[in-house]
Amino acid sequence: MAETRLYILIDEWASLPRDLQPYLAEFFKKGVLPIQRVTIKISALEYRCQFSSETPIGAIGFELGADISTATDLDDYFVFDRNPQKIASLYSDILFRHIDNESPKEYLKHQYMMTSGETLISQMFTEQKTFVELARASEGVIRDLINIFSMSFFNAQKRDRNKIDKKAVTESARQWFEKDKAQYLTDHLGDLLQRIVADVIGSKKARSFLLRRNLEKHTDIQKLFDSRILHLMQRGYADKDNPGVRYNIYSIDYGTYVDL
Repeated sequence: MAETRLYILIDEWASLPRDLQPYLAEFFKKGVLPIQRVTIKISALEYRCQFSSETPIGAIGFELGADISTATDLDDYFVFDRNPQKIASLYSDILFRHIDNESPKEYLKHQYMMTSGETLISQMFTEQKTFVELARASEGVIRDLINIFSMSFFNAQKRDRNKIDKKAVTESARQWFEKDKAQYLTDHLGDLLQRIVADVIGSKKARSFLLRRNLEKHTDIQKLFDSRILHLMQRGYADKDNPGVRYNIYSIDYGTYVDL
């Protein structure tokens, strides 16, 4: 018998039709999970996945906790405000590896003396604070980090700047929001977002707000969360003025308020 182990990595589980997801989960539960030398890792969006379902013949699919366990919530792990210095350092390394991987071998090292995320910041940004602003604008989403960085680079080039400055970052964050997120909002969601911005930023001069825990499954909140317009900062916050009531803390996407 060969000493082997099979790893099955499934990305974008949420891209499957929702009504089919429990049946695929049932297939893995019956055909794969009993094999000890098989490991399954599933990448999934919390509000778009249905791992189990009730049918006329009984429940099918995964039972979370019994059949499979949940791992690290990446959105929670990359929350910038919890550890700005660590997240900024991590982002700089991600950007360096991304650019280095797309360049000829050791091109960055020989041409620009870049060998790490730290040297990337010193060579491409006016100061450390500028890169921190880019990290904050990314709101924990690596795709947003890469795209805002790319737009910031060309924004600086168009203004004859040798390095990326804060103006390039803020303008690019706003443009990325309009290009990638705002255009997909329905009129209803757009109006709801404007109400949130007016109340939270306009009236309370803040960018985060509390929402009762039981409202996290509301369709509109889920859609704004999936669109990366609302970002979950903390679950189950307890307000001392309202004992027994749990809240989630959400922040509004950087691109919505950067002009304000």
